Amino acid sequence: MHRPAANLALLCAVALVLAACGGGSSTTTASGGGAPHEKTSTKAPPARRVPALIPPPGAPLRSVRVPVLTYHRVVPVSAAGQLDLKVDPANFAAELTALHNAGYHPISQAQLFDALYRGASLPSKPIILSFDDGYVDDVRTILPDLERYRWVGTFFVITGRMSEQGFLNAAQMRQLDQAGMDVEDHTAHHVDLRLLTPAELKVETADSRRVLQRTLGHFVYSFAYPFGYYNSTVVQAVRAAGFTMAFTTAAGDNETTTAALTMPRVHVGRAQTPAGLLTELGGA
Repeated sequence: MHRPAANLALLCAVALVLAACGGGSSTTTASGGGAPHEKTSTKAPPARRVPALIPPPGAPLRSVRVPVLTYHRVVPVSAAGQLDLKVDPANFAAELTALHNAGYHPISQAQLFDALYRGASLPSKPIILSFDDGYVDDVRTILPDLERYRWVGTFFVITGRMSEQGFLNAAQMRQLDQAGMDVEDHTAHHVDLRLLTPAELKVETADSRRVLQRTLGHFVYSFAYPFGYYNSTVVQAVRAAGFTMAFTTAAGDNETTTAALTMPRVHVGRAQTPAGLLTELGGA
C-alpha cells in the first residue's frame, strides 16, 4: 500500500490520504500549534510538571508484563477511516467497563518507566491504554470515558496535523495534558520513517518532539512508529531525538529495558469484544 518516495513532500501527500496507522519538568513555554477548528481556548495554561524519564547509567536489565492496548478511532463504523481501526463508542465503553470489573489498572508512561528502570512496584493487572494519530475523538469521546474511571491514557499525536480538520489542535492537546493524560509523539507527518533521508528523519523525530514540547510546555519522552515500521537507522534517530521509550505495532506484552525503543503493543480493532479482550489479556 505504501510506495517508496524520493522526498518528504511525496511521503506527506501519501500520509494525508492515509488517515490512520497500520497497525522532568521544563521551563519551555507552551505555544499554539495551528488554527483551532473548534471553539476551544488558544491560551496556554500553566505547564504541567512531568518527571524526567531518563534511564540512569548502569541500569539493570529488567522486564515487566504490561499489555499496551492500541486504539485509533472511537467512532461509529460509518465514520471515515480504515474499518479495523475504528471502535464503536458503545463497544469501547463496554471494554473499559470489562477491564475495570476484571481488576485491570491503566498506568502512565512514568509508572512504566519507574517499574523498568527503578524497580518500582505496579498495581495488580497493569495495562497501558494508548491511542494513535490524535483524532478529535480523543477529547470528544475517549477522555470523558477515561475520566469516568479516573484512568490515564497515552495519546500519540501527529504534530503536523494540528491545523487539519478532524485532528487535535494545540489547545486540545493541552486539554488532554492538563487532564493528566500522557500526550506523546507520533511524528510530524505520519510517514514510513525507513524511506527518509537523514534530514527528513530529523524533521519527523527531533523536530516533531520540539514542536510538541513547545505546545505542552514540558519534555516529552515517548514515541510511536507510524505503521509500526522501523529499522536500526530509525531507532538510532529516535534515540538521538531524546526519546527514551518507543512503541511498535508488534504483538506482545513484555516490556523490557533491553528493547525500550521497540516495545510491543496489543492491537484492539473493530471486531474485538469486551469478553474477547479479557481473553486476549489472560482472562478475568
